[in-house]
Amino acid sequence: MTATGALIQTPRLTLEPLRIAHAAACFEAFAQPSLYRYIEMPVPADEPELRRRFAGWIKGSGREGEGWGNWIAVERRSGKPAGWFQATLHSRHADIAYLVFGEFQRRGMAVEAVQALCGHLFAALPIDEIRAQTDARNDGSIRVAIGAGFVADREPVASTLHGDPTRDLVFRKRRA
Repeated sequence: MTATGALIQTPRLTLEPLRIAHAAACFEAFAQPSLYRYIEMPVPADEPELRRRFAGWIKGSGREGEGWGNWIAVERRSGKPAGWFQATLHSRHADIAYLVFGEFQRRGMAVEAVQALCGHLFAALPIDEIRAQTDARNDGSIRVAIGAGFVADREPVASTLHGDPTRDLVFRKRRA
């Protein structure tokens, strides 16, 4: 099984490789405007738009030397989608992103999923480092990165968010 097509298990979650069919179960969660405060992505207007977005993520960027992996985390107990996890794969490193849906926030599930995703990526790929980048004001994302064993760079980087200047923190986790 490839790194991007693998099912990833944690004690409470199953990270399923993204399928267009996930849109039906995930639309309500992805439609929460509060999720987009710190990310440059529009709220999907409807389920067909979310299906189109998923189709693009599944297809990948099309850029030479770059692969995309996307997973929907499903809580095993309830069967509900708990979040979306993404990895952009390069020759020697991966960049990850994560979005945990409202009712599953502040329960440690993001840390659990990110740790499992990192373990999977390090086991499946010849990468040396995994990176996560977040707005310096995004306390929840910062807690997840630190909780999952990432270390922040000393200096934030200039960025923009919704057209306004901001600062991002870059976190790194190196192969053990």
